Amino acid sequence: MLGRFLAAFMLASVLCGQPNAEEAPDPVEDPGLIITAESSLVVVPLHVYKKKKAVGGLGAEAFELLEDGEAREIAFVEGPPGPGQDPTSHRTVPVEIIFLLDISHSVMRRGLLDIHTIRDSILKEVSEHVSISLYGFAGKLTRFTGPTNDVDRLEHALELAYAAEHGQTRIYESIVQTARDASDRAGSATRMMVVFSDGFSTSDFEYQWASRAGNHFGIPIYPVVLGHQQIVDRIRRRNTSNARRAARRQPPRLGGSGNSSRISQQERRQQEFANLGAATGGRSYDLRFQNSAAIRTILKSLATLAQTEYVVGYYPQRQDGEPSARQVEVRLKEGTNGKLYGGRRVIVH
Repeated sequence: MLGRFLAAFMLASVLCGQPNAEEAPDPVEDPGLIITAESSLVVVPLHVYKKKKAVGGLGAEAFELLEDGEAREIAFVEGPPGPGQDPTSHRTVPVEIIFLLDISHSVMRRGLLDIHTIRDSILKEVSEHVSISLYGFAGKLTRFTGPTNDVDRLEHALELAYAAEHGQTRIYESIVQTARDASDRAGSATRMMVVFSDGFSTSDFEYQWASRAGNHFGIPIYPVVLGHQQIVDRIRRRNTSNARRAARRQPPRLGGSGNSSRISQQERRQQEFANLGAATGGRSYDLRFQNSAAIRTILKSLATLAQTEYVVGYYPQRQDGEPSARQVEVRLKEGTNGKLYGGRRVIVH
């Protein structure tokens, strides 16, 4: 009950003084969920695939944009080039990849994410329109750097993040706050948020609010679940032990049911964290081995997503009366072009 009350209170609150500085270490406060758009441009990110391959070269004529079910005029479409098109064509709407690190004790192991992996997997793979921002959370959220592709600045931000280790884990509040803070930046951009955590929040803030924030701000979330394999191994050992005892017709060990319940609860909490991916248009990653090679694979997949992303922009019409939430959806006019992923967000105007 307390968690629901706090979540509802934070949803209703509108912060007047968001921090503007991009240099670390600025704490970011208030997980509000309101984004307003009057006459400003709204961009909607999406991907189009056909037979598991990204489709390029589609223009505005291939899409339709609906606001609360009513057609709106598309201002522009940017996306990956098609066959025979210039692969170096300039994109005007930048992509921001947000790294949100769980820096609570023993979660984000130093060196798991390093500047060499970021540089080689993302910065060298994509064009100049992609930048990276870095946030860390434990007892509070800190922005260590705003969007940049400067290697030295990112390396310094990583060092600050690892040095800020703390004992608490406020996962879902931090996701909401990060989405709010990134969306408050001036200028249009599309964003994706990569969250490194074990999924064990130490607060009552419910994970559904993080999902709602991602959808409201049009930011797909990519949870990287740390330590899940250890939980899976414990469940396997427990099940094997129970099976052996049942075969020998031995009673269960004293205290075993409590331990099993705790392990099952940990599994459920990690699954809730992982579910943020599918719920916001992203995907989750379950690391069997927590090493730089696994992280490199994840970052390369994100670089591919940044390179194959479409952006559809439009200008919302002014409305009389109080601002209200409106559902925005982009669709493909022809199913023969492939299948569209993403293309949804909520705006308030």
